[in-house]
Amino acid sequence: MKLNNGKKLAGSIAVLTLTAATALPVMAQGNAAPAAAPAARSSYGQSASRDMRASELIGKQVENAQGEKLGKIEDIVLDIDNERAMYVVLSVGGALGIGDKQVPVPANSIQVRGAKEAPILNVTKEQLKNAPAFDKKQAANFSRDSYRSEVDRYFFKEETVRHAPAGARMMSASDLIGKEINDRAAHDAGKIADVVVNLGNAGSYLVMQADKAWSTEEKLVALPFASFTFPSRPDLDAYINIDRPKIETAKGFPKNKWPDLNAPSAQQQIRDQLAAFQSTTKSTPSATQTGRETTTSSGGSR
Repeated sequence: MKLNNGKKLAGSIAVLTLTAATALPVMAQGNAAPAAAPAARSSYGQSASRDMRASELIGKQVENAQGEKLGKIEDIVLDIDNERAMYVVLSVGGALGIGDKQVPVPANSIQVRGAKEAPILNVTKEQLKNAPAFDKKQAANFSRDSYRSEVDRYFFKEETVRHAPAGARMMSASDLIGKEINDRAAHDAGKIADVVVNLGNAGSYLVMQADKAWSTEEKLVALPFASFTFPSRPDLDAYINIDRPKIETAKGFPKNKWPDLNAPSAQQQIRDQLAAFQSTTKSTPSATQTGRETTTSSGGSR
């Protein structure tokens, strides 16, 4: 699937193991000491930042508070275990007059405003010029502890402030969007239509386009990351850990008629549905019913 920027980061970020400790603090201008880590929050709680489809964020120009263009969003890196956007990869070379350069910045250093407005980047030009480079040809960028440590040390004074809990796995939005989804019998269940991301404190989630075998309406359904099993190789299909009848009866929306993701009524409905799926996701994914079966089996909550 091609995204709005017309290309996908080639072999960018596979499923990774990340060693880390705390939640991401709010960025401040300059390399100042980070603010205290925010208290634990619900994955689908309220946030001052707007929810947005990753496919619509990728390719957007970002600006500083003065309206100066600083670069373009190339990809978004997500912690799939904790369902949060952690880094945004920016192409900044042309905007800064330094040639082709991509850099990762902490996700919550970007403020998403209206859908038609440029996101605001709370990082200075000087910081971007000197930031550790992201090499899209190097698939191991975020899998290397040395690289992550370099990025973290640059944006935060204390190296102990890291972006995700120990053992968290990272995937890029561009690898997730369009990924085929199978049931445990390797039958088609659908595909990931998009990733809804929040670059602030609230969680992110996936939107599945159900196959006809799973829903005659071919509707879009919001699902938590826990509803899927992702192989270690990003080019392989994902597996769904939810019974087909639950997808059939879930509230969804047409693929060509997305709701306003920031309308209170839509957010409440999506939060309720995500919480319901989170509680019914099977603890043993291999027990998931296939799309061709008509009975359901019980599974423990995750």
